[in-house]
Amino acid sequence: MTHQTVVARDDAQRINRFVLLKCYFDGGNEVDWEQPDRIVRMTLATVCGLSEQWRAFDPYWKKVLHNHKAPPLHTTDAVSLQGEFSKSKGWTRESVDALILDCVRLIGEHIAIPLEIPGVEARHGIFVTTLSIKPDDYRKARETLPLLPNSVADILASESVGFCFQWGMHIGTHWYQFYFDQGESFYGHVRDRLNQPKSKKAIPLMSKVARLGESNMRESPALQVADLFAWCINHNDHVVRDWHQLLHGLPWRSLFLDHDLLCRPKEGTLERIASWKLPRRRPT
Repeated sequence: MTHQTVVARDDAQRINRFVLLKCYFDGGNEVDWEQPDRIVRMTLATVCGLSEQWRAFDPYWKKVLHNHKAPPLHTTDAVSLQGEFSKSKGWTRESVDALILDCVRLIGEHIAIPLEIPGVEARHGIFVTTLSIKPDDYRKARETLPLLPNSVADILASESVGFCFQWGMHIGTHWYQFYFDQGESFYGHVRDRLNQPKSKKAIPLMSKVARLGESNMRESPALQVADLFAWCINHNDHVVRDWHQLLHGLPWRSLFLDHDLLCRPKEGTLERIASWKLPRRRPT
């Protein structure tokens, strides 16, 4: 796997002697089908796993793709039968569904199972969270709270990184690596926080980020998994495929920040973020 890395605080040999959590992020949008340029909901999916958990998972993911003679999974292309999953390349709805069903089954074998599920034995594994915001809710909330970050992507990215820190503390992580799909704006917001001394001081765990970079989705099974979860939550109102139903039955977290929650940040949070004077990026 190749990565474009912008932060490398320690050499790989030193880091690998400690518990390392590798986190991957991929975004997706739900559009208004009557107005395709209008985004109804923005989602960022996060998948986290220890180095050894990804080493155990990746070869099996690649084997599933190989067995189906499939290119790297891009869910939108696969479901829409376009790009490398087009009909002209021999793909059908049935063959795509068979591929993704095997992918979801594999995820189910490796996903973390929490203690809270009655009658099911807990298991260490890959941790998955999605976070969604409706741009309309965000714009209304910002009318009330002008100090809200000027981008939905900023909120999604910072909150999702927080989920990784929470999971890492829960399992005893010493170091973190964050990888974002190439060309998405989420990466820049996290980089700004990592490069700003005030924000690093305010968020001590930022000093434990050993690596932050962008990764090629085609070469990263973890990003393909994140893409699948982002697609599924953004199409949650139309669950008609077996693999979509199966995925929603797995133990993962799907969170939504609506207008009311956006208007109730923790006291002092927005003022503290404003004091960091992060670079202003393109607003939502």
